[in-house]
Amino acid sequence: MTVRDGVRAAAFALTFAAGPLLAQPGTAPSAAPQSKEWAAGQTFKECRNCPEMIVLPAGTFVMGSPPDDSMRRDNEVQQEITFERPFAMSTAPVTWNEWEACVRDRWCDGIAVETALATLPNGERNPNYQDRGRGTRPVVGVSWYDAQTFVGWLNWKTGEDDAYRLPSEAEWEYAARAGSATRFPWGDELDHDYGNFGSDVEGRLGGKAEGRDVWLDETSPVRSFPPNAFGLYDMHGNIFEWVEDCYEPDRAQAPKDGSANREGNCANRVFRSGTFLSNPYMQRSARRGAPYPATTRGRNYLGFRVAKTLEAASAASVR
Repeated sequence: MTVRDGVRAAAFALTFAAGPLLAQPGTAPSAAPQSKEWAAGQTFKECRNCPEMIVLPAGTFVMGSPPDDSMRRDNEVQQEITFERPFAMSTAPVTWNEWEACVRDRWCDGIAVETALATLPNGERNPNYQDRGRGTRPVVGVSWYDAQTFVGWLNWKTGEDDAYRLPSEAEWEYAARAGSATRFPWGDELDHDYGNFGSDVEGRLGGKAEGRDVWLDETSPVRSFPPNAFGLYDMHGNIFEWVEDCYEPDRAQAPKDGSANREGNCANRVFRSGTFLSNPYMQRSARRGAPYPATTRGRNYLGFRVAKTLEAASAASVR
């Protein structure tokens, strides 16, 4: 069996039939195993307010969009990426509950984020700001640097040595595709039963409620929609998500092993996914967000999820 076949098999197993080592999405997570025997679909959570993590299999996929996709953009160059080892990603974006735990420990700057959300760039009060709720909704308004501080807190909280981090752009797309090669993991057409999406019209932004998507102009609680075949929630819609990479339009210097791109314009960082206001083009697996300065705060549609490097991972995840 090739590595790519192994990825497809893992995706199928996660969706339809878990073996004895595969934890189905939604089962109670356990602490990270001491044996370092990582199995695709295995979940773990290492502290009360740490994000739930899920193990993704090693494998190969084609990043980017095909030339015949009418929604394709020039910066979505296709590249074959190979992950030699499994890695973990949070099953959902980081929530307000998780962020506020970091604030309580005096790592994360909650006051600065709150101020940015309620303030216009010129320093005046934002008359359109509405606090739609916290709790299990994704944290928003954070900069790339705020996300890095949260990652540092996670490593401190769990005693890890920089194992927690932001996902790379390649890791994010691999996770979002979950073995698929279509625009979205469920097919080529936007479907509001799979996420909190905006307008159905390409080029038009704005809220839309339809099907399972009952949230208009606001974020939804994480895990409000079905997971993808890798057991991940909210990979499409709800919020944009910061990733680790510096922005390089053609990804010419991006590593082929799926690690983050450290070349290009590192003052600007990439974000992925679409939002509760985004149109179909912006929701696609291949879509690369127009980069923002890493210092950008106050966007009520921009947050992040985390990844973790799994040391001494075994080959148990790909058979």
